[in-house]
Amino acid sequence: MFVWLRLLGVSDSHALITQHALSAKVLMVPGTSFLPCGSSSAHVRASFSTATPEQMDEALRRLANILRHL
Repeated sequence: MFVWLRLLGVSDSHALITQHALSAKVLMVPGTSFLPCGSSSAHVRASFSTATPEQMDEALRRLANILRHL
């Protein structure tokens, strides 16, 4: 149902999601949401349980584009 991704070159996935990914219509949960101390994290959790393979491909294409332009 979920896959965890470690984003290379990203120290704070919360900032990436809230400042860049949402505007590109990519919704993932920042890893910091799962840490008790709330420290920054380079990880994100993506859900694939209701997405089609085409939607997953498109989301990852958009995420890759965001990462290339950071």
